[in-house]
Amino acid sequence: MNADPAKTTESQGAPGPRRVVEDVTCLLCGCLCDDLTVVVEDDSVVEVRNACEAGRRWFAQQAQPDPSPAASVDGQAVELREAVARAADLLSAARAPVVFGLTRTVTETVRDALELAEAVGARVVLNRAAADLGRVAAFQRQGRVAATLGEVKNRADVVVFWGADPARTHPRHGERYSVEAKGRFIPEGRGGRTVVVVDAEKTATAEGADVFIPLPPQHDVAALVALRLWLGGKTLGRDQTRTADGFDLAPLERLVPVLRQARYGAFFFQGRGPRHDRSGADWEAASRLVRDLNDVTRFVLLGLGGPGNLAGAEAALTWQGGFLQGVDYRLGLPSPLDDLATLDEILAAREPDVILSVADGLPEDLSDAARAHLAAIPRIVIGPGATATTGPARTVAIATAAAGFDAGGTVARADGVGLPVRTVRAATRPSDQAVVRGIRERLRESGVKLS
Repeated sequence: MNADPAKTTESQGAPGPRRVVEDVTCLLCGCLCDDLTVVVEDDSVVEVRNACEAGRRWFAQQAQPDPSPAASVDGQAVELREAVARAADLLSAARAPVVFGLTRTVTETVRDALELAEAVGARVVLNRAAADLGRVAAFQRQGRVAATLGEVKNRADVVVFWGADPARTHPRHGERYSVEAKGRFIPEGRGGRTVVVVDAEKTATAEGADVFIPLPPQHDVAALVALRLWLGGKTLGRDQTRTADGFDLAPLERLVPVLRQARYGAFFFQGRGPRHDRSGADWEAASRLVRDLNDVTRFVLLGLGGPGNLAGAEAALTWQGGFLQGVDYRLGLPSPLDDLATLDEILAAREPDVILSVADGLPEDLSDAARAHLAAIPRIVIGPGATATTGPARTVAIATAAAGFDAGGTVARADGVGLPVRTVRAATRPSDQAVVRGIRERLRESGVKLS
């Protein structure tokens, strides 16, 4: 998708052509702010209006010249056509390929990558953190009561941030969606809202909150269960509010009347469990609390979302493959990826014989066993900057345009709302989608049956 001409203006004059693109979507964080105006002169970003400081830096970084080759094979620069052909040959010959990443690109690329994965019998593993895997597990078991951020802006008079510090991680979240935003039924903005923060320490968000309650992350589940009991009218004795390590949950009881009296509440939750804990018990406890709150008022559960397009990737994975946790096409039809398997676990089991990474770089925190197997198999890396560093031998690398800058399409916010991505500069590299489609076309020419 190219930028809408009606939203783009160009003028001539020193020092060079000036391009002004309105309604640009920023993919730096989960806010996915879509009200930016980007001004480009001589292919350099000279101004980004409405963005936070981090967003301005991101756009300026994308505009930096990239002297690296467009494509390489085994560390040697090659023509794009040769790299695409080599990638197709590797995937065609593979017995157990894995397609990884897909969270830093547009949804259209994810769709095409899933079709490619089906054609070659690959497993699809999104680039997700342990907290995201816990969220997936919890919602599959429990479900959740959700809403759009537009509803939160227009209706929420009580906003809870549990383990979340948007003032630091999502700088415009408060002004656009949750805290200061003036909505249809909250015309006074901040003055019409009660803001609650529960976190391990007094964060930047907590500094401006009406209520702050300190809570170490290891007590999230116990605290959420206690709130459900208090909400249901149960009385907890002193011994029942103390955890095994002596932490007292009793101060949380003062949240009950705040939550009960909400006309419409928004509960923003951030998984804070141990790094390798994928049980999702904390997310499930939060979901159950919000469901109980809907017996007495109206409450919704949302996350803040991460950078890129994880929500769009998850949506495409679900509608096209049928399984949010990941899809296995090795049997010729989609089946769920077992036990929310991570790329590290799949590599450590020495199962894949080819890895195709699209838009996301391979994880840096792989175990020694995973790294050893990764070093022994071919890798295909597609994404911005893929050829900028010297890759290992037996690697196909193809540098592409950056989604949200010189590659367009569609993305989804954490609340599932689809947003267009406009290009702010003409691309000098192909898009991720174009490369994936090129590989699919090469496979078709070689006789691989494609849907």
